[in-house]
Amino acid sequence: MQAGLVDSTPPRPSVLITGCNGYVGRNLIKLLGDTVNFIGVDCMPGGNESELIDLRDATSYTQLDKYTFDYVLHCAWDQISRNIYENNMQCARNLFNYLDQQIPQGLIFISSSFASTTTGIQYTRSKIAFENMLFDSGIPFIIIRPDMLYSADEKKMQEHRSYMKKGFAICIGNGQSLRSPTHINDLVQLVHRIITTKQFTNKVYEIGSPIPYSQEQILRIVAASIGRNPFIVKIPTFVAQLLFQVTKKVDPEQARTIGYDRVADLRALREDFDLQPRDFNTGVTQ
Repeated sequence: MQAGLVDSTPPRPSVLITGCNGYVGRNLIKLLGDTVNFIGVDCMPGGNESELIDLRDATSYTQLDKYTFDYVLHCAWDQISRNIYENNMQCARNLFNYLDQQIPQGLIFISSSFASTTTGIQYTRSKIAFENMLFDSGIPFIIIRPDMLYSADEKKMQEHRSYMKKGFAICIGNGQSLRSPTHINDLVQLVHRIITTKQFTNKVYEIGSPIPYSQEQILRIVAASIGRNPFIVKIPTFVAQLLFQVTKKVDPEQARTIGYDRVADLRALREDFDLQPRDFNTGVTQ
């Protein structure tokens, strides 16, 4: 900088991000890392972490004392253990106790569309409980409820395409329940707008495809994107629940939610952030 000139570039916001090595966390860091200073926290190593911390351990939070941050982005969430609810609640209690001393300018919570539709399983109950704790915390916040996050490199998307190349696709239930899949870049764009505008409205925002699709339609769209027309194998929900228990890749309770529609209400998102998420039919190739 030349002598006598003042650098008018605003300082980059500093964000504490939990679950930094998960699908959501690593994409946020990858796409926003040039404009945001991230302090990454995860219990598993993956390359994005500033600190390896188990959020269930209250004593581990002292590792963060050397950092300062403006905002918190909470992405970390147990989805598959037998103790989903208690694990997530222990993390939540510890996090809020820690933030009582830090007082961030805002907190963004990545919740789930499940919180709008299916309240009877551990995963959803823990999401709703955190949302309620956030409402009561006094911290300015935004809650985001995406549905079926996806991108070309997302694990489940790759798995579906792998099966389709072998001539079949797997559908749980009758395939008629509606979904509003959320492209990861739309979620990232929303987070970026929140942080750059400092617009913490203390509201809940649903985000996803403006046109909902049935599960069978989603599989057909994915197949068409790679030039395939697979046979769709429909697995009854009770069989899926047994398979989930054996493979331990998905919470078996989630099989009970297959029959519920999840359709995103985008009105608040459009009004407050002027954001129009992409339609799944076009987003699937991006």
